Amino acid sequence: MWKKALSTLLFALSLGLAQRTLEVWIMPNSAQPAEDFKALVAPFERANNVQVKVTVLDWGVAWTRITAAATSGVGPDITQLGTTWVGAISAMGVLEPLDDVLQALGGQGAYLPAVWNTTRLAGSPRATALPWFSELRAFYYRTDALRAAGINPSQMFADWQSFEAGLARLTASTFTDPETKQRLAPFCTPGKNSWDVLHNAAPWIWGAGGEVVRQVQGRWQSALNTPESLQGLFFFLSLAQKGYVPAESLEKNTAQIEADFQAGKCAVFASGPWMIQRAQVPEAQGGFAERVAARNLGVAPYPIGPRGRYTFFGGSNLALFSFSKNKELAKELLKYLGSPEAQVTYARMSGLLPALRTAWNAPEIHGNPLMRVFVQAAQFGRTYPSLAGWGGVENLAVQHLGMAWDLVAQKRLTQEALKDLMDKASAAINSALR
Repeated sequence: MWKKALSTLLFALSLGLAQRTLEVWIMPNSAQPAEDFKALVAPFERANNVQVKVTVLDWGVAWTRITAAATSGVGPDITQLGTTWVGAISAMGVLEPLDDVLQALGGQGAYLPAVWNTTRLAGSPRATALPWFSELRAFYYRTDALRAAGINPSQMFADWQSFEAGLARLTASTFTDPETKQRLAPFCTPGKNSWDVLHNAAPWIWGAGGEVVRQVQGRWQSALNTPESLQGLFFFLSLAQKGYVPAESLEKNTAQIEADFQAGKCAVFASGPWMIQRAQVPEAQGGFAERVAARNLGVAPYPIGPRGRYTFFGGSNLALFSFSKNKELAKELLKYLGSPEAQVTYARMSGLLPALRTAWNAPEIHGNPLMRVFVQAAQFGRTYPSLAGWGGVENLAVQHLGMAWDLVAQKRLTQEALKDLMDKASAAINSALR
């Protein structure tokens, strides 16, 4: 008996010794980020006799931790990167090329162009990041509020003029939320006190034919002060100055605006696909399934501007550090995480959209009429250029857009004042790019 027990113990020890370890850093992408990720990789662990150790980094410290790992050579095998971070980390020369991984998953044709552009530093022939999930924006609206105001959603969200006309009709409507017994604000959007100030403005800039930055004679420079960019910005900001956005919204961040919509205070606001999942989850678990807003939820893409329909397309990618001692095994994990099955599973956990196009055919996505709108909106998605210095560009853009929101709050927004601010923004951005 003891010989059999010893044999069993030695076998177990041999398995333990043979088991390899991979370390992964992620951000809080779901309600239970560590637990969800461990459940996601469990089949890979069993199939490959590997332990995947996950560390969850808060977004507020992630950039510092990741750049410290990049400069020191001490860190995880794989790390999550926001799509706008790929250029900067790639430029540091610390990421392993992933062209073979992407090719195994279908290559360039497996992703939308906006997603494919986030796999590398702009202009580089080598891919250094694997698209993991997509974060894009569309408009949520209260179907009961629009119906009471006599608004056809497909008409309201058709173009900019129809959008503003719809907001005017919502302003004149006497509809009140059945729970709060209060009239809904036509449109809720945060002002300068939100991390995604530029993301909120970008669709309007692009819709007018503008850019945040552009290449001129091979060099990148700001385009925020071009006539097209100013046209898009002024239209968006003026909606608030005209009174369609409540003054208190401009003092709030994105999370607070989402909470206001859930609580029945807003008829229209812009957000990502995670709100669809939250509408199906009880309040005790972080959702709002019990609220009237969840039972009257509609989604529409951004309206068409003078030069087209666009939406901000972000999300996160996965990258492999070149100092990893388990590169081949790490690449197998990346292939697993990039597969349609794993991407659909993680989308279910996080409420985000998979990056791989074939994953959109899953019943959870294709069979959900609200999620299908996000798939439609993805066709109009645009990303920022993957520049090494994008972080500085974005910080300066956010800073000066915040000043523009101050003008709105003070009822002092004019086309001349906006141009003056964006001229200053462009001078600062151009200096940073040089």
